[in-house]
Amino acid sequence: MKDTLTNKLGSFQSTLGIADQPENQPLWQNQPPQAFSDGIAAVRLAVAALGKAGKDQSIRTSGSTAALKLLRGQFITALHPLARATFQCLTSLGRTEDAAKVDLTPSDLHDLRAITLAGTGETVLELAEPLTTTTPPNPAAPGVNYGVTAAKTTALDGLWQKYSTAVGAPMGVRAKRKAMTTALPGQFAAVEQQFAVLDDLILQFRGTPAGDLFVASWFNARHADALGHRSAQPAPAPAPEPQTATGGK
Repeated sequence: MKDTLTNKLGSFQSTLGIADQPENQPLWQNQPPQAFSDGIAAVRLAVAALGKAGKDQSIRTSGSTAALKLLRGQFITALHPLARATFQCLTSLGRTEDAAKVDLTPSDLHDLRAITLAGTGETVLELAEPLTTTTPPNPAAPGVNYGVTAAKTTALDGLWQKYSTAVGAPMGVRAKRKAMTTALPGQFAAVEQQFAVLDDLILQFRGTPAGDLFVASWFNARHADALGHRSAQPAPAPAPEPQTATGGK
């Protein structure tokens, strides 16, 4: 799981921890507004589900040297022929600068360090995938005559994702773009929206020292300014009256 999501999950959990403190529970539990109590119950389940999803996504094969070695071998086996085919296709298109980026031999790939190999695979995929799509008025994708096909790039992409995760490769442009389309960020956004509703409702518990402390602690855990919400914004200060010029024209 990405660090930003891990931090967000920690914020969610800390915020619920504030609500569950013995001195805070009597302030909100089954107290008006009831929607706050109901919201806490719902978001508690959602946060637990996020934690499980994050753990499942973060499972790596790095704990097994043999498994990682096998995965590396599978990745290189799929990467090399696609890199050569992409090189030939790009060369035929006159894209010599891009072709040079994928001019890779088996020894080149075997000598690369783990994270560098993941980055090399990312480069090959970035250059190969566009070659599998048609561009009107051309009836066929430019890579088809060289064996650069969607099926091969999809298969390599699956291995690349597993290998990159296993070796802890930093997220490049491609990986960030793919992560944005996965379910996990969307799930986090949905839970964030649930918390946003609670952020507005919790303001009603202000007015006593205990309530004020609860609200302040909640927003500290949320890493959000309580006044940042529309309902909590103070009224704007009145504009200064224009100065009247002294003396006549």
